[in-house]
Amino acid sequence: MDSKDELKQPLLSGETESIENLTNNSNTGVVINSSDEIIKVKGETALKVYKRRWYVLLMFSLYCFTQNAVWNTWGPISSSSKEAFSWSDATIAWLNNWGPVAYVVCGLFFPWLLQVKGLRWAVVPSMFCVFIGTVCRVITSDENSATILIHIGQFLNGIAGPVGMGGMPTLSAIWFPANERITATAIGTSISVLGSALPFVLGPFLVSDGPPNLNVTTTAAPVSTSVSSASHLILSTMEPGNVTAARIQRERDEIMKYMYYSCGFAGLIFLIILIYFPAKPPHPPCLSASVEREKYWSGLWSLRSKKYFVLLAVIYGVSLGVINCWASVLNVNLSSFSFTHVDEDQAGWIGFYAILGSFAGSLLIGRFASLFARQMKLFILIMFLLSAGCFTVFALVLVQVIPSSYVILYISVIGGNTLVNSAVPLIYELGCELAYPTSEGAANGFLTYLNNVGGLIFLAVFLIPNVGTMWMNWTAIGSIVVCLPMILALKGRFNRLEVDESVSVQKYVEQAVDSPPPYCIQSS
Repeated sequence: MDSKDELKQPLLSGETESIENLTNNSNTGVVINSSDEIIKVKGETALKVYKRRWYVLLMFSLYCFTQNAVWNTWGPISSSSKEAFSWSDATIAWLNNWGPVAYVVCGLFFPWLLQVKGLRWAVVPSMFCVFIGTVCRVITSDENSATILIHIGQFLNGIAGPVGMGGMPTLSAIWFPANERITATAIGTSISVLGSALPFVLGPFLVSDGPPNLNVTTTAAPVSTSVSSASHLILSTMEPGNVTAARIQRERDEIMKYMYYSCGFAGLIFLIILIYFPAKPPHPPCLSASVEREKYWSGLWSLRSKKYFVLLAVIYGVSLGVINCWASVLNVNLSSFSFTHVDEDQAGWIGFYAILGSFAGSLLIGRFASLFARQMKLFILIMFLLSAGCFTVFALVLVQVIPSSYVILYISVIGGNTLVNSAVPLIYELGCELAYPTSEGAANGFLTYLNNVGGLIFLAVFLIPNVGTMWMNWTAIGSIVVCLPMILALKGRFNRLEVDESVSVQKYVEQAVDSPPPYCIQSS
């Protein structure tokens, strides 16, 4: 049974002795963000906030954006891809599944590289893997060769996932002061998820959405938002055999054009990062950034004893591991229910708006939560509850308990994805607080590792013959609902934040802290 003292700490009880030592040994001070001057505080620590932190954040975010866009290429154009390369739903699922597979294989190595060698030595090789992965996809459009190379490309892109998913809190801790960390993580995460959103629009725009209805005689081209809509009219006048061959060739050509665009953009981002992307600033931006973290492997091993951090990792792995992979195969999901009348293009727009909502939600919640950093548990709980309700409505539409309509489908999918993904920056930052003084790289590496294990298991179900798709929707609901009691059980301390605020551990009660005395700042 929990002690009375532990019950007084409903959100964050860690290693009191270690935090007290860190606090006593640290220097009291604060960083003024409006200048680029070095601020000297008591002791020997010199703190400085660099304006280039925004450039570093932007480039890292674009790296994550590109990695996500490459990963989510095939789901939004699944109908065309299946016809062009003779693929099945299982093939589409496995192309997405290479991300989690690669993460499970090397997901603990790259966070080590991030901590030991710094941001540059982790980001440059990762972005290189993304670029080479896109190169593999443009070599040929031959059915057999292209299929093999595309699988290889997706795996290489997946290797870049550990740094992309888990590196954002590390970057914010290295480059940003305490009062900007949550905001920086939210901005980076938001730009990153836009990479998953772009293929939902760009894919159907560049690639035709499958065969036209040949049973209908028409003198006008069918309505389509793809760049090849006019070709449907030409093909409808040809013999059925020629129609199929010509359509497949057109789809392959359009897919290859899409691959060239992706490859060019990935190459540009890689070149910019290669030219300039510093590992860390010359001076730390805050006190906690100057404190030496535990060694990576010993720190990673020590996480097993931090029960509330492990609980948070399970929450993140189960919920977001399933939901993000569920969203990546949304077109496969909706195409199984003809009564919804949702085609590939419409499914793409639903997915796009869902992730766009996640982008806006992450920014809003991240900025709002920065003002109430000790209330992160409450924000996460509310968003998970509302998200579960949205996904339940979506599932009830598909089993025809609720009448189907575009409005309900849009609102339920967009609302569910927006709410649960808006909690991601908070989960990252909360994980860093619970794990401190274990490094942010080790903590978020473990979080995202479990996330990818969850995604791998979810997508692997597609290998079961005739499994259908309705199981996806019940699983999505269950993955969120099962996390609700675990969120309620979270306790602990805001260890890292207390170091930055120089708050004595004896003053911490019920998520409230005494305001520290005015800081004495001397400019150099």
